[in-house]
Amino acid sequence: MIGLMIVQKKIKPMIRILIISAFATLFLDNVNAQNLTTAQVDSLINSKHYTFKAERMEPQRGRQRYLTSEYFLRISGDSLISALPYFGRAYTAPINPEDAGYDFTSTNFTYNVVPKKKGSYQITINTKDKINTVTFALTVFNNGKADLQVTSINREAISYSGYLKTPKK
Repeated sequence: MIGLMIVQKKIKPMIRILIISAFATLFLDNVNAQNLTTAQVDSLINSKHYTFKAERMEPQRGRQRYLTSEYFLRISGDSLISALPYFGRAYTAPINPEDAGYDFTSTNFTYNVVPKKKGSYQITINTKDKINTVTFALTVFNNGKADLQVTSINREAISYSGYLKTPKK
């Protein structure tokens, strides 16, 4: 009986810490996001000048990971800059180890925007100047939150969650 009481005294503070950590994680997940108006989102999408800031990644295999560094997909008119990490199964190994993530600049790509319900957009970007074509499927919601699905011939697909940012001036 005494042993059970000692165990309970040790478990209660641990449960409190877990609950506080869970609330802090939920709170901090929303702190970084810019809350954009529907008009601002429309303007960014139509101007083709915006940055998708990745906060979380979800490989098809394994668990999701919160990203602490500056990972992004930037659209600047006629150029696309991708600086996104990759965790998952690659069907062929890259010749250069630095090519492990989606870290490149492209100037030859297609950009297609389809308006969806409730002010959201489905944006599809296909690169054409890389040896392996990469497809970015970006779903942007009317508050600026966004989900990105990246597919390639030589890798399993991976998803990112984040938000749109206005371009730096």
